[in-house]
Amino acid sequence: MRKIVLTTLFFFCRKILRNHHVFYFVLGKEGYLINSGDVPLIQGECFIDIWGGFADRESERRWREDTLQIIFSTSKAVGAICVAMLVDRGRLKYSDKISSFWPQFAKHGKENITVEMVLAHTSGLACLDGKISYEDAADHEKMRPIWEPGKAVGYHALSYGWLVDQIIRRTDIKHRGIGQFFKEEIADKHGLELHFGLPMEKAWRVARITRPTLIDRIDEFLTDPIRDFRVIEEYAAQFSVTCVKNTINNPEMYALEQPAVLGIGTARDLAKLAQLLMDEKLVSRVSWAMFFLREKPSNGKCYIVTGAHAERGRGTTVMHLKRNGVDHRLIGHTGLGGQNLRWDEENRLVIAFLSNGLKGGLGDRARTYVRLVEAIYDCLPKNNYSSSIASYRNRMISARDSIEIT
Repeated sequence: MRKIVLTTLFFFCRKILRNHHVFYFVLGKEGYLINSGDVPLIQGECFIDIWGGFADRESERRWREDTLQIIFSTSKAVGAICVAMLVDRGRLKYSDKISSFWPQFAKHGKENITVEMVLAHTSGLACLDGKISYEDAADHEKMRPIWEPGKAVGYHALSYGWLVDQIIRRTDIKHRGIGQFFKEEIADKHGLELHFGLPMEKAWRVARITRPTLIDRIDEFLTDPIRDFRVIEEYAAQFSVTCVKNTINNPEMYALEQPAVLGIGTARDLAKLAQLLMDEKLVSRVSWAMFFLREKPSNGKCYIVTGAHAERGRGTTVMHLKRNGVDHRLIGHTGLGGQNLRWDEENRLVIAFLSNGLKGGLGDRARTYVRLVEAIYDCLPKNNYSSSIASYRNRMISARDSIEIT
């Protein structure tokens, strides 16, 4: 039986699965097997919380309920939520030029870059033009666009975090950075354990990141049918990004307030965050609509840096899933190695997946995540929400005889 290095899933939905039964998901021919515990109700909300494997396989430190995980680029959606809260409070607009509240930013041809351009990855500030020191990384004013702002889309893998932090810091009435703003305005108020700038005394709880081997990458790549050359380009970009030194396990890195890659928390609290957003407890309905105003890949812009085509919102991306003849639209953001946070407003469903054993698949194509999502959607009602709870229970545990965690 194949062991899981780490697989954590959390989701809850207000309209379905209101029961206390054990649920099981079969993750396909790969042999990943997951066991879940009881499903309690929280203020009328039903959820599934599953975890297993090792937080650090080498030292045999087991994954626990309170184990923390780096969420990588899924952090970008969380940073965007903070910006949306400031927009909702009238502190800025998406159309505002950043130089209007940060005059020094206008240097080197950046005077016309807007908040929306940064969130939509069209500002031209996708990367730096040379090697930088740790100290240089904090000097955002030295950056210059590598294409005309607004004319192309290029994934701002790291620079997004520095820029979003400064947008928040310079428009928040208290001038708080992302770490303090998120803690005081969201985490503390709603009881979430998500961090931007992890206190050192909590560093021991963070799961150790492991990278996929070349064989793992090839194996995962070959399971996804190649439909056109663009897919090959995207996988090549993923390979090049992850073939670097694994410095992310250095606890000193956890202290950085970097909402592009260094959010740290649990899948459970990520899912709760998305539920708060859907319940309009973070932003109003008007700001919610602006937050998800999206730009489709077919808008004619050139896609550079990774070559990946994605339907983007203001700090989020859209995943389209067709299952059992029904089209579903999931909003959120992926992260390196298969991390993912997605919410489906129509079905009132949130899915968060985190793994310290990085997967070889790209974004929403990560094999383990895809099979989890498909299994979840297979359990949704095909017609309406009046379907009996018993039918869900029978469907969800029908495979229980053959699965257990190792």
